[in-house]
Amino acid sequence: VQRFTAVDRAEVVEAGLRAHARHREGLKGFDAGLTLRLLDRDGDYARLERWQDMDALLRATHDESYLPHLASLTALADVRHELAVSVGQMPAAVPIAEAGRLVLVEAVVESEPARFEMDFGALVGSCVTAEGYGGSDLLRSVVDPRVYTGVLWWRDPESCDRVLTTPAYLDRRAKL
Repeated sequence: VQRFTAVDRAEVVEAGLRAHARHREGLKGFDAGLTLRLLDRDGDYARLERWQDMDALLRATHDESYLPHLASLTALADVRHELAVSVGQMPAAVPIAEAGRLVLVEAVVESEPARFEMDFGALVGSCVTAEGYGGSDLLRSVVDPRVYTGVLWWRDPESCDRVLTTPAYLDRRAKL
């Protein structure tokens, strides 16, 4: 998970992010990736990448060609990196790359991680039967095991907006 906060104009940052994505996607061992513009935080972006295995990620990150790409990005945006592993996925009805809307749920859990993971599962459970639901994944940081990033996605923004206003979702989100 990479997070970017723009220090330059959005169109310049987005062009840099596209170049970064093309470079990463061409590397051996790359499995999938998605770059998101965060709607609730102007100038913020996130990039989610999945690699075939840890060796592939390490080779790509330590490859000398990566440093110039990283340098060009840090000139455009503050960059933060997080290594995370999936601790729970719901089979996708819609491939994440085809999603019309994604929701990121970020949390720092001080105690009872198993309970948080179950509560996130209950939040997902309030979504799975809704029209347009795409899938979900819960990621846990390898560096700081208190940090979670949940990802839920929908086929289209309208389906997502409908779910996010239901009493069941709002109740589960509040409990989370």
